[in-house]
Amino acid sequence: MLIVIVITVLIISLILLIVSIYRDKINFLSVKLANVEEKINSTLLKRKELLKDSEDVIKEITKTKKEVYINFDELNDKEISMMELDRKLLVYMNEFYLIKDKYEELQKSDDFKKIAFMLAETEDLLSAYKDYYNDNASKYNKVIKCFPVCIISLLKGRKEKLFFDSKNSSDNDYNDFKY
Repeated sequence: MLIVIVITVLIISLILLIVSIYRDKINFLSVKLANVEEKINSTLLKRKELLKDSEDVIKEITKTKKEVYINFDELNDKEISMMELDRKLLVYMNEFYLIKDKYEELQKSDDFKKIAFMLAETEDLLSAYKDYYNDNASKYNKVIKCFPVCIISLLKGRKEKLFFDSKNSSDNDYNDFKY
């Protein structure tokens, strides 16, 4: 009987130790994800402002009063997610590059070149941030699925993090990437 009690205490102690280690890891990964989300968000807002500035420069140089980016003001909707903002800004980025290639006089403007350079910087930053986010989201998702942590994660309502491009590693869509 004493041996059963000792073994039970050891098993419970081991489970508590594992849960404690994983809890710390979950907290650490949660902080990393929150930090990079903040960086992604601020970079997206910078990109949005640069595109808005580019519209003024484009209108001035091409001498048009026409709206350059159709429905751009809809991006001010407070309900838009970071991922949706990223997708919509990508459409406007593509328009920016099409306009850049179409009008040679834009490429002679220092203001336009400066904006184009800064937009390229946001592309590089966002690419790095998204990779970092997706890597840590993958680690987080693996940790919350480990036994016995999965039980506590379920009780605490912890859910899998979507990858930045909204792909889900647990769904049945095999056209997206899986880890």
